[in-house]
Amino acid sequence: MIIRYAILLLSLFITGSIGAQTTPLSGIINHYAAVAAIDTCTGRLTVSDTTGFRTGNTVLLLQMQGASIFSSNNAQYGLIQNINAAGRYERATIDSVTTNTIFVRHRFTYQYDLVGKVQVVTMPQYTNVLVTDTLKALPWNGTIGGIIALEVADTLTLNAPVWADGAGFRGGLSTVASNNNCSFLLSQTSYIYALGNWRGANKGEGIAVSESGKELGRGPQANGGGGGNDHNAGGGGGGNSSDGGSGGNNDEPSNLGCDGFFPGIGGYSALFTINRVFAGGGGGAGHANNLFNSNGGNGGGLVFIGAGTINGALPVISASGKSAGTAIGDGAGGGGGGGTIWLKVTQAPTDLIVRANGGNGGNTNNFNENRCAGPGGGGAGGRILTNISGVGVPAGGAAGSVINSTNGCNGSANQAESGETGFVQPLPTLPQSSFLNYPPIVLTAPASDTACVGETVPFAVSTNAGPWVYQWQTDLNGVWTNLPGSVHYSGAKTANLLVQSVQPTDDGSRFRCEISRPGCFVVYSTPATLTVQLVPTAAFALQTNGLTTEFINQSTFATQFFWDFGDGTSSQQSDPQHTFQADSLYTIILYAINACDTAIASTVITTLVAPTAGFTVADTLTGCGSKEVLFSNAASANAQTWEWFFPGGNPAISTQTNPLIQYTNSGTYAARQIVRNDAGSDTLSQTFVVQILSFPVADIIYTVYAGGVVRFSAGNAPGTTYLWDFGDGDPTAPGSNIDHQYATSGTYTVTLVASNPCGAAVLQENIEVIVANTDASEMASKLGQVRLYPNPASEVVRIDYAGLETQLLEVQIVNMTGSRVYSLKQHFDPVTVISLSTLPAGAYQIRLKFDIGEVQRVLIKQ
Repeated sequence: MIIRYAILLLSLFITGSIGAQTTPLSGIINHYAAVAAIDTCTGRLTVSDTTGFRTGNTVLLLQMQGASIFSSNNAQYGLIQNINAAGRYERATIDSVTTNTIFVRHRFTYQYDLVGKVQVVTMPQYTNVLVTDTLKALPWNGTIGGIIALEVADTLTLNAPVWADGAGFRGGLSTVASNNNCSFLLSQTSYIYALGNWRGANKGEGIAVSESGKELGRGPQANGGGGGNDHNAGGGGGGNSSDGGSGGNNDEPSNLGCDGFFPGIGGYSALFTINRVFAGGGGGAGHANNLFNSNGGNGGGLVFIGAGTINGALPVISASGKSAGTAIGDGAGGGGGGGTIWLKVTQAPTDLIVRANGGNGGNTNNFNENRCAGPGGGGAGGRILTNISGVGVPAGGAAGSVINSTNGCNGSANQAESGETGFVQPLPTLPQSSFLNYPPIVLTAPASDTACVGETVPFAVSTNAGPWVYQWQTDLNGVWTNLPGSVHYSGAKTANLLVQSVQPTDDGSRFRCEISRPGCFVVYSTPATLTVQLVPTAAFALQTNGLTTEFINQSTFATQFFWDFGDGTSSQQSDPQHTFQADSLYTIILYAINACDTAIASTVITTLVAPTAGFTVADTLTGCGSKEVLFSNAASANAQTWEWFFPGGNPAISTQTNPLIQYTNSGTYAARQIVRNDAGSDTLSQTFVVQILSFPVADIIYTVYAGGVVRFSAGNAPGTTYLWDFGDGDPTAPGSNIDHQYATSGTYTVTLVASNPCGAAVLQENIEVIVANTDASEMASKLGQVRLYPNPASEVVRIDYAGLETQLLEVQIVNMTGSRVYSLKQHFDPVTVISLSTLPAGAYQIRLKFDIGEVQRVLIKQ
C-alpha cells in the first residue's frame, strides 16, 4: 500500500510538470483488425473491424505468419524452407474508413500473403504521454493481437511498464489422450502426429501456420517449440532469431516402464531478419497421460515505440516469453521465446530496462517417487532493435528441472536445454512508402524528333512519382510491340529511351511508353515519331545561252541551297537562272544543306558570245629573196578556232593562231582571218606591201682628174646604201656618186661597201693618183701602208703598222648609224689585236689615229 501510494504521488507530480498536452495512458491503447483482403492498387484493406480506426491515424500492417517449412516426418521437420512474407511490416496512414474497409494513403511497400495472418494495428501519436498503469498488448489470439505500438513526439513518462510479455505466439496446450497404451518395447519417434493421438503433445505456435494432421509431435513448428512425445517427455522452448532449448527426457527406473527419450525439439531461429519482426515462438507442451499439467509458455509480443525522451519512476519495456508451469507427474512445457522490441529514443534514462528474454522451461514434480519426468526446454532470447546503447542482450530461458524425485535425476534438467541468447541490433527505419495511391499520370509525353543517320535520339516521358514500371513500345504494322533491351534500344524499361545509331530503316518509326503499376494500372504516352534525315547529295545540270545560264538542281535530301556563281554573286533558290556580266570561265559551286551535313558539287562553265576577228601585220615588209610574215592574232579571247587565207603566200591557208607565211615576190597582198566559237564567227581582211630585195653588188667606177680629184660612182640599186673609204686616211663618205680630193700623189686602195637589208658587198680597187705636193704625198703613202686584216673578220681584227715610224694613239669603231661602239686609247704594239666577239654582224667604220695622221677603213664583221 505504501509503495502504490508513493507511485501515485510521483505520477501526479510528473503529470503536473508535463502540462496540458500530456496524455495519461494505461491498459490496451491499440486497436486490432484482421485483414481479409488487400487491394494493392487502391490501398484498400478489407478488415474484420474498423472500431478505433480513424482517417489520418497511423497504423502498422504486419504479417504474423506465412513461412513455409520442411514438413516431412523426419529430422528436417520444422526447418524454415522459405520465409515468404512472414514478419513483413510497414507503417501507413489511413486515408478513409468505411464499413469493414480501410483505405491507406500511400502505396504498400511490400506484398503480403493473407494466409499468413495479416493484421492492421493502430499506432497512436502523442505529444507527451504519462503511463499511469501497465501498458499492455492484446494477446495474440491466432488472428490479431500481440502488439503494442505508439509514437510520442516529446516525452514518454513511464510510471508503469510497457508490457508485452507472453503476448506473442501461443504455447502448446497440455492434453491427456483418452487412450494411452504405451509400451516399454516401443519408442514414439515421429515428429508429427494428428490431433487426438496420444503419442505426441501439442507443438507451440510459430511463424509457420500449423498444417492439419501435423499438430502434435516433437518436430518444432518453425520457431514454435515441438511437443514432447510419449512417454512424459518435456516440450521444446520457443525460438525467435535464435533457437529455443529442447525438452528433457523421461527416464523410467522400471525396466517395464515407458521411457520418453524423444522430447520436443526447441523452436528454430528465423534468421531472415532484414526488414522483418517476429513474435516469440510458443513453447511446446509436455507429454501428459495423467493430468492437464504444463502448457508451453507463450512467446513475447511485439513492441514499437518512438519517443523523444523517456523518463519516469518505472522505465521498463518488456516483451519476454512466458515460463512454462510445473508438471505433476508428467512432462513439462517449454518456455516461450522472447519477442521483438523496436525502440527509437532521442534521450533515455540510465535505469531504462529493455528486455525480451526467453521464458524458462517447466519443472516436473515427481511426487517424491523414484521417477524422472522430462522438464521443458528454455525459450530463446528475443530481438531488440534500438538506437540507444547499453541495452542488455536478451537472455535465453533456463531449462526446467526435475524436482521431488527420489531418483538421482532430482535437481537436474534431465537433458533439457536452455534457450539461446537473443540479439541487440541497430535500429532499422520503420518501412513506410512515400508514394500516394494514385495511378501513373503522364506529365510530359515523348516528342517527335528528326535525326541524322548514325546519331543517337532520346525519347523521354515524365510522370508523377511512383514505383512505376516502364516499357517502351514500337508500332509494327499497327501492333504495338515491346522493345527489347539492346544496343540499338537502350533504356527500353526506363523513362528514357535511347535509339542509338539510327539508320534509314528507322525512318517513320513510332514509339510510345507503357507506364504501369503491375496488376493495377496501365497508361500509355502519346506516340512520338522518329524521322531519319539522310545525308544530302549535291548535283546539278545547266543550260547556257550566251551569258545566261539556267541551273537545274538534281540534289537529294537537302532542305536549303546556296549557289556561288564564281563572279561574286550567289543565290539561295533551288533552280536559279543567272546572267553573267562578262564572257569568261566561271567556277560554279552548289552547297546542298540539311541538318545532317552539307554536300558540295562544282563545275567550270564558259559563257560565250561570238568572237571578234583581229590581227596585226606591217603595212610594208621587206625581205631578201623571200619574206616570212608573222600575222599576230588580235582576235577576242573567246575565239576558239582560227582560219586564215593568204593569196600568194605559202601556205595559202592556215588554222594556227599566229601563222608565219612566206612571200617570194614583191607586191601588194591581202590576208583574211575568220574566228569562230560556239556562239558564232567574225571575219577581218587587211592588205600590205611586200618588197623582195636582192643581195647588194659593189661596183667602183671612177675618173681621175688633174690636181688629185677622183670622181667615184657605184651605180644606184634600189634600197642600197654606199660607203666609201678612199684609202688616204680621210673620213669615209656615203653616197652612190661622190668626188674625192687626194692630197698627195700615190696609189690608194679604195674600198666601197654596198649594203641593204639583205647584207653588204665590199669591193676594193687600187687607184693611182698624181698630186704636185710631195710632202703630203709621202705622209699619205705611209698611212696607206697600215694593214687591217682579216677583213671581213669574225672574232678578231689585227692592225699592223710595223715598219712605220709612227704611234697608234686611238682606235674607234663606229656603226653605220654613226654611234661609237668601241674605243681604246693607250700605247699600242706595232700589231694590235681587237676582239670583235661582242659586235653583231654588219659594216662598221674603224678609225685609227696616229701621231702623223688618221686612217679610216671599212670593217666587215661576219
